[in-house]
Amino acid sequence: MIRMLNSAALSTLMIFSAADAQWVIKVLQFDKNTGIIDKGEDAGLRVGDVFDVNRYTGDFVYWIGRVEVVVVKPKVAGIKMLAQAENARIQQGDVLELRQRDAAGPKKKNKAASINKKNDSAQQGKIEPVALNEAATSSLRAKKVFFGLTSGLSQPLKNSSQSLGLNFSLLVRTSDNKTRVIDMTHAYTTSLGLRAYCTIPLSDRLSANLNYDYLPLNVKSAMEADLLSYGMKASASVMKVSAALESRIDRRIRLGLGAGLFLPQVTIKGGRQSITVSERHFGFAASAAHLVPLGPAAWLRSIFEYNIFLDKGPAIHYVTLQTGLSIGIGKH
Repeated sequence: MIRMLNSAALSTLMIFSAADAQWVIKVLQFDKNTGIIDKGEDAGLRVGDVFDVNRYTGDFVYWIGRVEVVVVKPKVAGIKMLAQAENARIQQGDVLELRQRDAAGPKKKNKAASINKKNDSAQQGKIEPVALNEAATSSLRAKKVFFGLTSGLSQPLKNSSQSLGLNFSLLVRTSDNKTRVIDMTHAYTTSLGLRAYCTIPLSDRLSANLNYDYLPLNVKSAMEADLLSYGMKASASVMKVSAALESRIDRRIRLGLGAGLFLPQVTIKGGRQSITVSERHFGFAASAAHLVPLGPAAWLRSIFEYNIFLDKGPAIHYVTLQTGLSIGIGKH
């Protein structure tokens, strides 16, 4: 019987010490009265846990404040501030040490816990309500800038858009001194395109995207053979430099609307001569992006985008579907 009681006491001790003995819990982010810590349910944390926040500087330990866990996810947890030392501010890297845990769970708190909470509230003043379900699971915070690279396919939507703005003809003088006109309007097909971008947060839901797109174009085999018969070779591409405003619909869905310059370009090489024809067109883009988290600051970003730019004739319409890696740099 004594052995059983000792085992039960040991189990209870292990449960109560899981958060502060086996794990070092640190603040990932703290803003005003709420924040995120780097441990969650997997480390034994529960809603209602109360922690002292300490800062270790050399051989000294400073008490910074007291927080309570309000949202628990597998890998992270959301906290709110109960008390804070004068002239101190909770910040990233501060260490949490378990101060109090209610063994009956978050819904049945004992009287002592209620008294402590009232005292904490009296020290801090009114605590603002929090909603950290989304913040505790998201690494896309307002202080983080993301850089990324994506690649994928492009497809013109109309026959009039097959040229992608490269509407011109070549005049070729043949060996018998005759002139032949080669229409290059429908000489190209799309291939894999690349995008490099930077996402700059403006608020919790809005961000600005700065994009550079490069879409190389392949010359159709029949046209390529025709040009080679005259000792010529062609290459073409469409570049786009744009800025977009992107809105966060939920944790993984983004919708964007932007504008920029579309720069179609073709180069014809023949013998020792080379001719480059390029144009600039103003256009717009609408996009929908889906993000899959790969780590604390890494996302797999898939984006579908509709592009339209003005040409001398009908407007050019095409869509792109790309996927790539996005890396966040900055504060959590």
